[in-house]
Amino acid sequence: MRRTRALSTIGTLALVAGASHAGVIEIDSFHTGGFYGLDGMGMPTATPDNDMSFQNYFMGHSTVSGFTTPERRSFFAFDLSGAIPDGEEIVSMSLVLENVFGGTIANMTGGMEVVEFTSTSFAYDEIADPDAAMIPAIDIFDSFGMGAFYGDAVFDMDGPLPGPVEIVLSPDAIADAFDAMMLDETFMISGALATYDPEPDAMFEFVFGLTDVVVDSTPTGFPVPKLVITTAPIPTPSGVLVFAGMGLLVGRRNR
Repeated sequence: MRRTRALSTIGTLALVAGASHAGVIEIDSFHTGGFYGLDGMGMPTATPDNDMSFQNYFMGHSTVSGFTTPERRSFFAFDLSGAIPDGEEIVSMSLVLENVFGGTIANMTGGMEVVEFTSTSFAYDEIADPDAAMIPAIDIFDSFGMGAFYGDAVFDMDGPLPGPVEIVLSPDAIADAFDAMMLDETFMISGALATYDPEPDAMFEFVFGLTDVVVDSTPTGFPVPKLVITTAPIPTPSGVLVFAGMGLLVGRRNR
């Protein structure tokens, strides 16, 4: 029995060691922006911020030069082609955004603000050019933050503190990222301020403000939204069979 236990332990250690050789991959978003909802009269009053020449991912509404925008929701596009090495799988994945000092002006309804990140039913090409796809921009806006749940960020009255914000993404997000990679498609994440509930005359109600990644087609040097992906080797059936065979051999010797 001692020999059986010793060999079983060796097998277990080998399997654990194989799984522990994880790698970390960081992928920057190549395009981020936002779409606007309807104003108080039910009319669209702002064109989408889906032009590559301006990229910002604030969610909520703001007032600029006396004009208060309708609600804005954001999108994040990632190219995962060739990102995951052969023979490896995604173990975990996070979306990392940057929170700027003064980048959140919200009413903190109930003492907090919650941003939810989800899938969207629209492909990147449709989001980048709704007119060419003949899709109303409001339909795309309505899909943001309303798909399969990917993760959330919660800001309370004690914060939010300036600096990186890591959103741990769900198994649905990992599965969709893997599908996008296999189909050579752009992986899309959408986000919305789930607790959006502005005061009637509030000039501001937003989170992740002041996040200009690109202005007038020029990168600003501001941290770009990124995915942080942890991978590990896919366990091989042959390795499992080897350990199973060793167990059978030990069993025979003991008998």
